[in-house]
Amino acid sequence: MTEHDFAAWEREAALDRETALDRAVADDHEVADELRVLLQLAAPHLSAPADRMERVLARAALARRRRRRAALAAGLAVGLTAAVLAAAPALAPGPTGTVLGPAASGPALGAIPPADASTGAPAGSPEASASASPGPGSSAPRSPSPADSPSVGADGGATEDPTGDAAGPLRPTRFTPLDGVILDLPNTWFDLTLLATAGRPESVGYIASQPLAREPGCQIRNGAQPPVCLAAGGLLDNSAIVSVRVVRDEKLATEAASRSVLLRDAEVDKDCATHGGTRQLVAQQVVIPNGQPEVVELSACLRRPSQETLSTVYRLTASVRLFGAATNSPITSTG
Repeated sequence: MTEHDFAAWEREAALDRETALDRAVADDHEVADELRVLLQLAAPHLSAPADRMERVLARAALARRRRRRAALAAGLAVGLTAAVLAAAPALAPGPTGTVLGPAASGPALGAIPPADASTGAPAGSPEASASASPGPGSSAPRSPSPADSPSVGADGGATEDPTGDAAGPLRPTRFTPLDGVILDLPNTWFDLTLLATAGRPESVGYIASQPLAREPGCQIRNGAQPPVCLAAGGLLDNSAIVSVRVVRDEKLATEAASRSVLLRDAEVDKDCATHGGTRQLVAQQVVIPNGQPEVVELSACLRRPSQETLSTVYRLTASVRLFGAATNSPITSTG
């Protein structure tokens, strides 16, 4: 091969190399274009559904309704408790304020006026007025307090404290099965708690001015044996027996807290008549042991009660509370 031929061969080889390189670059561009098209086909741009906004608005409305229902439920729970508290015009006596009692009220229509302490004449009579008039050098008479003003109603009337003074010292007594309710009992009175049984779904407390007995010591009367009875066989004159129950009813608690009187006359029921009672009084006090209002219902059965006995029953029912030092009432079961 001559030098001239070798040079020609080199030019041809260089030209072949350049042509091959151009073909490789062109191939790379074709691959890139194909990859771009493939990616566009694999992940197309999706347009929003036609009802997308309607769905968003529906979800927002559902969330608002759920929030309103939750707020309404919470408001009802708080409002009910607030209604019970707001309906109580005053707090009943008790060291802890756990009792919602009725507000003090004046003498009821047809109430028996109090007897004058010095003359024994009814208040407002000429004899009482004459004795109450201050003489020369004497001080003005003391203004009567609400406790001194009787309100002993007849035929369903209200009964407030008739004399303003309970007889004898008192002892705080706790009725544990009745949510721990405490009442102030005269030292000479008796108490007993009967636990709930299959035939009696609720526990009941009893307080009496006479000794109490329970089955099987009670006599069968009218074909039935009462769960508790008086050892004397029935109420003596100027005596009383009081039953204590707890009623868990928020509506009744609201009604009881709104009453303006503590004791109310009621028709003598069968149980009271069996004991020989001639008069029956009912009181309802509201307590809130666990954030839920409950009613402590006291039913007093009396036989020809004196003013002193009525005053004792009034003080007994007004002393309802939940906390404080107290002795436990004896607990028994007739099951």
